[in-house]
Amino acid sequence: MSSYFARWTPDNAPLYSGRLSDSVLQNAAALPEKRRKRYLSARSLLAEMMLRIYGISQLPEMTVTSSGRPIFVDSDLPDFSFSCAGNTVGVLLAPEGAHAGLDMEIVRAHSRQVLESFLRMLSTTEKIWLSAQNDIAEATTQLWTLRQSILKLTGESPTARHSSLRLQPGAGRLRSDSCQDVQALCDSEPQLVWSCALSPASKHLYLWEFDSEGGWRSLRDIDPLEQNFGPHTLKLTSMPEARCC
Repeated sequence: MSSYFARWTPDNAPLYSGRLSDSVLQNAAALPEKRRKRYLSARSLLAEMMLRIYGISQLPEMTVTSSGRPIFVDSDLPDFSFSCAGNTVGVLLAPEGAHAGLDMEIVRAHSRQVLESFLRMLSTTEKIWLSAQNDIAEATTQLWTLRQSILKLTGESPTARHSSLRLQPGAGRLRSDSCQDVQALCDSEPQLVWSCALSPASKHLYLWEFDSEGGWRSLRDIDPLEQNFGPHTLKLTSMPEARCC
């Protein structure tokens, strides 16, 4: 079963197509301009993905969980996750019966004070891994992004207690108290770091870029069972003794 990660950087005339329902447009109208643009852009991208993959011509009805996570009302439809970084919006779409968590961050976008606060919460294992990296800012952003994507998958708040999620990037392992069977793929590009957290049911990850004029462009296909992803890619999986969610 496959998952799909697509991203889009809207131009000055973003695509708000007829695939968006009246309720989505009404909700957007109440938001400040910057949030409204991101809200509509993310849902437009999801609508285009639903058409491309499932042949569904209009974005299905959505609701929000108690943790603030948007989901489809119809539980038979796939899970998805939104993220924004700068002017770019991203959507991760999981296969049926699986879960998804996406985070994207701009490298060096966080203030020094925010990063110092984040570093203080890291475990000794994470700090040892960080100290061995050539680019500390990039590596710190990767840990940040990995954490946020996994918390989105589990439905936890981004401010959830830090000890509920433990990363061992050097060993390629993680442990979550909320979901005991999860995998996460994180890649650092020149400006953007992204992380896709997925259930093990997802056996392949397709990366796409959407353009308002040119349509879809394939960026990369990833088999999570690969051993060598490249120097800037991290793959973390649950501890061997973990049970399924």
